[in-house]
Amino acid sequence: MPAYRKVGDLAPAASTGNNTHAQLEVPAEADSLMIEVEVEVIGATPTLTFNVQGSMDDTDLAAASSDWFEVFGMPSAGAAEVDISGTVVAVGLSAFSLNLVSRPVKKLRLVTSANTNVTYSAELYAGSDV
Repeated sequence: MPAYRKVGDLAPAASTGNNTHAQLEVPAEADSLMIEVEVEVIGATPTLTFNVQGSMDDTDLAAASSDWFEVFGMPSAGAAEVDISGTVVAVGLSAFSLNLVSRPVKKLRLVTSANTNVTYSAELYAGSDV
């Protein structure tokens, strides 16, 4: 089993609103990733739609100039890979693993939309057998 370390925040704690968050570089030595999207606080009629996007463009290329695509991974409670996205309406954690050997990516970002009364965060962890 790979040892995981935190790479950074796809969305900082206490994020609100609809955002295209800053890109994070995937470490070159990583074999796999863990992505956690956490709804921290909700208000009346809460909803949040999120989508993790990946790019194979160099990390020094600006996000606005990069080509982005849907990233597929395994939900923590799933049996099949899905695109790493969802709509959440309650406080809780959505976790996904991504196999970089079969689905390589150089950088990731989180896009949120349809946010109504939700405070959230997201973290990226990289794993390596080395």
